[in-house]
Amino acid sequence: MHLTITAASTALFSTWLFVENLGLLLDAGDGVSASLGQKGRKVRHVFVTHADRDHLCGLLQLNQLNAKDGSPSIYYPKDCGSFPALRDFVANFDPQSGPANWQGLTAGDTVDLNNGFFIEARDSAHVEAGGFTKALDFTLSSIRKSLKAEYRNLTGPQIANLREQVGEAGITESRTEKLLGYSGDAPALDPAHWEGVRILIHEATFLEPEIARNAHSNLPQVIQAASELPLEALILIHFSARYTTAEIVESIQKEAAKVAPNFPIFAVIPGQVATDILSSPPVWSPDMES
Repeated sequence: MHLTITAASTALFSTWLFVENLGLLLDAGDGVSASLGQKGRKVRHVFVTHADRDHLCGLLQLNQLNAKDGSPSIYYPKDCGSFPALRDFVANFDPQSGPANWQGLTAGDTVDLNNGFFIEARDSAHVEAGGFTKALDFTLSSIRKSLKAEYRNLTGPQIANLREQVGEAGITESRTEKLLGYSGDAPALDPAHWEGVRILIHEATFLEPEIARNAHSNLPQVIQAASELPLEALILIHFSARYTTAEIVESIQKEAAKVAPNFPIFAVIPGQVATDILSSPPVWSPDMES
């Protein structure tokens, strides 16, 4: 399945990512409604990683435009009191809007979307909270049913006959695929944490390898660690606004050339809205090596 991803991300200012196929918004930074326009009406599920203002300030406008009869559903770290406070403020400030569905999540919680897709919440190392859930990251997965291997050479009539004998559950098996991983703000990339993910969206705030403060990542470490994973694509976000587009592109190409990852790398440039990212030209791809 091709995921149509639109995103904007500038460290400190605003981060949001919209998976249009699924009506899924990951974080909700300032400007998300203005950038999406009428497409914002498609947002049905909002997953916010943590309470930094650049990841949630777009919720006020999103609620005003879209909230109706418990939709969209807004999910957040359960033990972070900023979200109930914001929910109550929105209800008082904007009483003419319909109520959204606000729900706190802890690590391991899953949320069904539709058509076999679900989100799993996991602890994020961005906020050390002593056993409390203050920050999350998310994986998007799908469950697909397929014919069991031993029956794949049967004809259509044979399969139909077998289905009558043993039922659908007897001839099919379920397979879970981790389609997408989203880090939110994060320190160094841990490959084991993202094992099995096909597309990884990870922050890379700083270009210099010696900088990784305030629990944020730097580009060389992210690319080095990601190269250990069998990804289909890496999308880099949350670059500091101190860097120009040319500096970001040059740094990605330089660091990727060192480890030659077997997947394309895309970048969301500060101050820009990237549309249908996976259909756009990557900043780096394996064929550039030659």
